[in-house]
Amino acid sequence: MTIKPLIAISALAFAASSALGQQANNSTGVGVSVGVYLPSSSQVRADLGNQGLQIGLGGTGTGRPSEGAITPEYTFIIDNGNGNQLFILPFTYGYEYHFGSDSDAPILPYVRPFLGVAFYDYSITDFATGVHSATKQLGATYGLEAGILLGHKIKLSAAYNYFTQTNGFSFNGLSLSASYTLFNL
Repeated sequence: MTIKPLIAISALAFAASSALGQQANNSTGVGVSVGVYLPSSSQVRADLGNQGLQIGLGGTGTGRPSEGAITPEYTFIIDNGNGNQLFILPFTYGYEYHFGSDSDAPILPYVRPFLGVAFYDYSITDFATGVHSATKQLGATYGLEAGILLGHKIKLSAAYNYFTQTNGFSFNGLSLSASYTLFNL
């Protein structure tokens, strides 16, 4: 996989984050996240292992109760195991809604439904059938994220991603991550 498409996608994500930062309530920021990806398919778990690494960058909603923000996000999902490789780059937009009534609450729950596109790059030999598949293609993704904001900078979340099935592989899965807001726009 070449690095040029990743640079182009990174530039697009930063441009989108900056544009969304112009919202009147100025409740978006840019943050980084790290976590684990847990595929739900037993076939993918057998071929790649039970978990992969997830690293992300995107918009963060920093508004307090009853304020929401449209936030872009893109995440690198990397999973290598048993000689197989998987890379997924989902680029999503979602609406992050915060619950609660106290604007000074140290812990604030939120939900973020999202949808977008995903770039797949994988080389997998299915151990059950012995068939090798490799592809680089675009697909769709959607899902729901829920979590808590700790203060205005830290977010702990769980998200379930549905991905377009490709070559018989279902990359749907649960992601558990921690995010830190680097700066507000």
